[in-house]
Amino acid sequence: MYSRQIKGKERFFGVSGLLYRSNVLMYDKKTESLWSQIKGEAVTGELTGTRLEVLPSTLTTWQKWRQQHPETEVLTTETGYSRNYDVDPYLDYYERQSGFWSFFKLGPGEKEKELVVGVVIDGQAKAYPLRKIKIAGRIADRLAGTELTLSFDKTTDALAVTDAQGDSVEQMTVYWFVWKAIWPETGRF
Repeated sequence: MYSRQIKGKERFFGVSGLLYRSNVLMYDKKTESLWSQIKGEAVTGELTGTRLEVLPSTLTTWQKWRQQHPETEVLTTETGYSRNYDVDPYLDYYERQSGFWSFFKLGPGEKEKELVVGVVIDGQAKAYPLRKIKIAGRIADRLAGTELTLSFDKTTDALAVTDAQGDSVEQMTVYWFVWKAIWPETGRF
């Protein structure tokens, strides 16, 4: 999740309908610059090279979120459009094990649509299977000379990646085939 504040101004983003290496490109409505969703960076247009600020987020169930944040408000399904919001239009996509036009060869035990926690430090990328972190609860590793701790709280589904000083390290939960397409030389835990 990213902040929409860029150079002190709030921007509005849309979905361009374009893919780059199996990842959706967003655009900002003011400059029409295209943004890599996974890198959080403008890749074409006036703002090329500008990075978005990463905001904390949690991938969880509604039940767990509601228990932790009972004051949460939800958008209404009364949008003025005749659409059934009770049916997820992407359900089939989530259930299929293959991604879009995958162009890399899987290694032993790898699944294209396995969720991984991706971390990039000093240009070095590494992917950590989310299910392994959930099972272990805590994993220690080293990337680009930085000691990392990846921890998962089963009660809240909160995932944290921290360095040796306990400072938060930027991370992203994404499908393996998308991570591998953006960082083909990525390491894997």
